[in-house]
Amino acid sequence: MNTIIDDDRQRFISVSLQEIVDDLCQTPDWSEEQRKNFRSFCHVFAALYHYKFKKQLDEIKHAYQPFDPDCDVTTKKQYSQQDCQQLRDNLMKHVKSLLNHANYEAISVDEMNLAMTEASPYGINVTVNLDDYADMLLYYRGAATKIEYRRDWRSLFLFKQKIEVPIYKRLFLLLNFKTKVQRVREMMQADPNLSEKQAIQQLKRFYNKELENTDIEKHIFVKLFKNIPRYDLEMLFPNQKIRFKLFDKLKIAITGSGGVIGGTIALLGKMSLIATNPLGFLFAIFGFVAVIVRQVMNVFNHQTKYMMVLSRNLYFHNLDNNSGVFGYLNDLAEDEECKEAVLAYYFLFTQPDQLWTEAELDKTIEQYLHEKYEINVDFEVDDGLRKLTEEQLLTSENGVLKALDLKTACQRLDKQWDEFFSF
Repeated sequence: MNTIIDDDRQRFISVSLQEIVDDLCQTPDWSEEQRKNFRSFCHVFAALYHYKFKKQLDEIKHAYQPFDPDCDVTTKKQYSQQDCQQLRDNLMKHVKSLLNHANYEAISVDEMNLAMTEASPYGINVTVNLDDYADMLLYYRGAATKIEYRRDWRSLFLFKQKIEVPIYKRLFLLLNFKTKVQRVREMMQADPNLSEKQAIQQLKRFYNKELENTDIEKHIFVKLFKNIPRYDLEMLFPNQKIRFKLFDKLKIAITGSGGVIGGTIALLGKMSLIATNPLGFLFAIFGFVAVIVRQVMNVFNHQTKYMMVLSRNLYFHNLDNNSGVFGYLNDLAEDEECKEAVLAYYFLFTQPDQLWTEAELDKTIEQYLHEKYEINVDFEVDDGLRKLTEEQLLTSENGVLKALDLKTACQRLDKQWDEFFSF
């Protein structure tokens, strides 16, 4: 049985907004009217942020439409190179903002390079050329350790060994390929002795057939995965190349050379049949060719086995693709923003006599989440207070925080909602 253990504190609050609101409403000294008013406050606040995030989602979808490989809508609009660049810049800006609101963390170049060099827990060696990409965003939410039990040669396959696999619980990937003209130019600049024709040939050898026959330069690919081993990031890239492990190379070399040597000896032993039995000699040649073909097919079978393991792993880890990813992240960001604001408002409102400072409020909410739900959260108190301030639900005097009463808070939220549509 596999177990996943969270590593450190994270910004993500892994409890649903509805459950948090239900639990907060169980405050014993509240009247039914207060519970009703607090639910109304949470409902209007969530509706307010749903509308705000819907606007951002519409802007992301608009910017992404010309680059969406799955787009099924038609348009007569012609996008110039300048238009595409502006849309691409807007897309990157809004996507980074959305990921931050959804409490995702960027993966640094050092972390990525480490992942590319470490051994894969699936036993697959994959290489990726990151120079192929003009834009690349890699973000995660939640670092954990997955405990697995497997049999291996060290226990003679008799007993299962405990294996700890560091994983990213959620992983976001955005890729935009450079044009082939850009890549050829870069390759020629890196190697002055390389001709344009040679650079083109090298580029063709590197791309697999699917990428070579696809107009990938015009698209931006977006993927969302779950429970991805940190040392297997390279298997998520479309320009991956599988490399055999040393054990597989030795296995193929030993069995292949043995078969070829045996076939050669058998063929030489029947050389005397050329004059007396040419048909028998012809069968011997066919047998030798069959041995060679069998060894070549053995190499392809090993590669096919690796591809099958790779595709099976990706199949079960994939959550969403392309434009669908933005809707998923948008819903998550809405919930995170509302959870932070609701928790901050609740403690400020229910304990008005407390001299609340930002640090004290942060500590209290983190302690509540740990005791109530047994989760370690690095609560973003500044983010929650910022939202309450923007909605004019919070005052601060000499660093002491005060929240408006429920009735006034609901009235202000309702007024702002009414002003969204002034017809």
